[in-house]
Amino acid sequence: MDKFDRKILDSLQRDSAVSRGALAEQVGLSESQVARRRQALEQSGVIRRYRADLDGRSLGFAVTAFVHVKLKGHSDGNARRFRDLVRMTPGILEAHAVTGDFDYLMKVCVADLDALRDLVNGVLLMHQTVDRVRSEIVLEILRDDQLLVL
Repeated sequence: MDKFDRKILDSLQRDSAVSRGALAEQVGLSESQVARRRQALEQSGVIRRYRADLDGRSLGFAVTAFVHVKLKGHSDGNARRFRDLVRMTPGILEAHAVTGDFDYLMKVCVADLDALRDLVNGVLLMHQTVDRVRSEIVLEILRDDQLLVL
């Protein structure tokens, strides 16, 4: 990966809908060179996907929270069942296996506190693999650009 690839990545993570011509101009290469490099970055998995960045509040998702989950036991079966639950549960934006007192940290976005209660009490705590749950409600988002510094 060279400086041109890094420029391509930086431009795309700021605006993935940028035109081929504008991207070429930003990077300082021809359109065909940028297209080949972009395709190589996609095929290698450096670029995982393209998507629109939606404003949850505008769409009725007023509550963002971080939810910590501790499993009852640490077996492959429990981990697999919990991962399946995470994949099937709407509202979970991110889920990470972590170190510390809890096993997983999830970022969730739901309509309101009732929906958060339903997710915690009705889904997570009711699941056979889950021992404990702790949630923290986001009061204000200070930064949410998710840009990697290249």
